Amino acid sequence: MTFYDSRQIRLARSGDVTSKNFSRLGYQRLSWGVYGPPSSGRDEWECRRAEFMARTYAVMTAYKGKGFVLFGATALQMMDVALPQRLEDWNQCHILVPHGTNRPMRRGVIAHQCAYPFTIWGSCWGLPILDPVEHWLQLRGARVDELVEVGDGFVRRRDPLLTLNEMRSALPALAGRSGIRRASIAMKWVRAGTDSLYETRLRLLLVRAGLPEPLVNVEVPCPEEGRVYHVDLGYDKEKVAVEYDGLVHVGSRRQMEIDADRRRALQGQGWMVITVTADQLRTPNKIVRSVESALISRDSSLIPIA
Repeated sequence: MTFYDSRQIRLARSGDVTSKNFSRLGYQRLSWGVYGPPSSGRDEWECRRAEFMARTYAVMTAYKGKGFVLFGATALQMMDVALPQRLEDWNQCHILVPHGTNRPMRRGVIAHQCAYPFTIWGSCWGLPILDPVEHWLQLRGARVDELVEVGDGFVRRRDPLLTLNEMRSALPALAGRSGIRRASIAMKWVRAGTDSLYETRLRLLLVRAGLPEPLVNVEVPCPEEGRVYHVDLGYDKEKVAVEYDGLVHVGSRRQMEIDADRRRALQGQGWMVITVTADQLRTPNKIVRSVESALISRDSSLIPIA
């Protein structure tokens, strides 16, 4: 779904849509001197994203031709990379301006300046961006585990932005940059093939508690079903699956039946399935004990955590 059509943006200096007539013409003020049609979406999340994209387009249109690029959280959100809630910023537009350029002063815009030359990596929705790894480093104040969650989003299972090798090869060129040390540590824990940052959060929770690291998106062939299922996190030897349930389909009877059939198929292949919800992530000890007990029951050689 296209959330916003940048071709409908109008600058006040062009003269056709101004502060005097924008409302009458059905436009809204997106930024100072920039107007566009009202954004919309099917739900609260889509409305928020559409408004964010509209404001970002407005800012970049106002500074077109000045060599500015998107920065940090703004760039990653435009690329549809999920960020930990603490690092999200849907209300302000972060941009990077070349060294020696005056920082623009505009409400809702935070301009960052760097002392190094930057190279445009590509575009996102028609807006210039740097290498995603460079935007990764720009997440100021991010903890290592938060960087792992974001990094997993680069190499996600569906529509990945990068490969693991591309991420690793990008880091040496950024040596000396702020945040490179944390990113290098985080890179050791980035795994390809995840579907959500909550799966990553769950994986790190288990590892930090001292349990073996589970594999990501383990394939489980189910011949009787004539298909192959994927489990979020799996201990292949013990056949223990740990799955994050975002409760997206709560209230959907059809989805509940699909989930039940899937669980029966996995159990038919000898898998024990442990489901974890967002609320349960707030009490990690219970999750750890549950997974630990499952592993021990499948492999008596494992030693319980003290």
